[in-house]
Amino acid sequence: MGQIVDYTAAFQQITQRLLGEMFGTAHCVASPVEEASSVHTEKSFIVSLYYTGTVYGEYLLAMDEEVAARMIGYDEPIADDDRDEVRHAISDALSETLNVIVGEAIVELQDSYSKLTITSPRVYFGEIRYPQFRTGNSVLQTSHGEIECFFCLDRMRLSLAASYDEALASLIETNGKLKEANRHLAQQQAKLVQAEKMASIGVLASGVAHEINTPLFFVDMNLSVMDENIALIEALLHRYEKIKQRLEADGLPPDNEDDNFAEILNETREVVAEARDGVKRIKTVVTSLNEFSSMDQSGFAEVDVNLIAKNACTLVASLLPEGCKIQQDLAELPLVYCNSGEIGQVLANVLTNAAQVVDVGGHIQVSSHAVDEDVVFTIVDDGLGIAEEHVAQIFDPFFTTRDVGEGSGLGLSVSYGIVTKHSGSISIESQPGQGAKVTIRLPVSPQEACC
Repeated sequence: MGQIVDYTAAFQQITQRLLGEMFGTAHCVASPVEEASSVHTEKSFIVSLYYTGTVYGEYLLAMDEEVAARMIGYDEPIADDDRDEVRHAISDALSETLNVIVGEAIVELQDSYSKLTITSPRVYFGEIRYPQFRTGNSVLQTSHGEIECFFCLDRMRLSLAASYDEALASLIETNGKLKEANRHLAQQQAKLVQAEKMASIGVLASGVAHEINTPLFFVDMNLSVMDENIALIEALLHRYEKIKQRLEADGLPPDNEDDNFAEILNETREVVAEARDGVKRIKTVVTSLNEFSSMDQSGFAEVDVNLIAKNACTLVASLLPEGCKIQQDLAELPLVYCNSGEIGQVLANVLTNAAQVVDVGGHIQVSSHAVDEDVVFTIVDDGLGIAEEHVAQIFDPFFTTRDVGEGSGLGLSVSYGIVTKHSGSISIESQPGQGAKVTIRLPVSPQEACC
């Protein structure tokens, strides 16, 4: 309360002095300063000046229009024809007067409140209403008439600087939320795209597996027949050798021609063995394709994640450069409660990325081990590595360092979403020229997995 009274008293004293100096106002008597909740006046002419900054407020002079006219030397009653001209004159004179008064009075206010800015004076004719904020009032009785001095102070109003800072902070916060919403939307779009893509691949894999299985069955059966025929031929050759030895013992001249039957038989046996090995490898791939195509329909269940890793390695093997192999170092693990199709997708995505960056004769290692209540997979490659500025973006939707058309930038983003859905974590460590290491951690128990 003391501040309002003090600032109002200072304003009243400066006004009293400057009105005497500028307009010759004599016999000024000032009433004690009173504090009110707002500006209340019945005067018909008001000139005011706002200040703003760390606080907000207003300086006002209120008087009747005739008093203002007498102050500028217009002593006659104001005729209607002259009113506009008189109003213009008193507005100019008292606006400038208030400017001078406030310029001196606000110095004291600035000692307590910094960063104050003064606006241009405003003039009102007629009754006006003011909002509720603390006001000090003192009345000057002068030779020209009664003049009311008002000083208003509102600490609840923010300064321009504070308002700007708050608006900027709000804008930054809103922008951050918008970016997060956009990122979330992009992730959801990526998941939908990848889910549809994987569903299509699953259907394709199932069809391919079926188409391969049919002719593979006949190849396998024919190889079995060839195995039987080789056994028969071996028996016939054995009998032939015995007959030949008996004839030679009876004096029949030996056949000097080298028939190479044994060598031909050995070559045939090797060819059939190689064919059987190829059939076995094809069966492994077909089995992986069938398991891959059925994984996404499995839902959450307790599964052997090592088997998922082996299938992923089998599927990715065809993408490896010449001389490059995937080394598997899989420790015994507990069953993990997860969606096998989604975890298979994660491992396949990571292995595919590794296969695409290693050189001829390169190396990829997949290992697994149990830690506390989690299982951990690590996939390490000796490829090109990742630039430091790209590591933080590697899981962002649509981020890719490959040329246009060579990658969608969805694989690792979708993998991140799947692992997060399983209450796990996925991280990557890499330096340019030193390969990359991806670590995937998954909880074992169903209570820790997010269905």
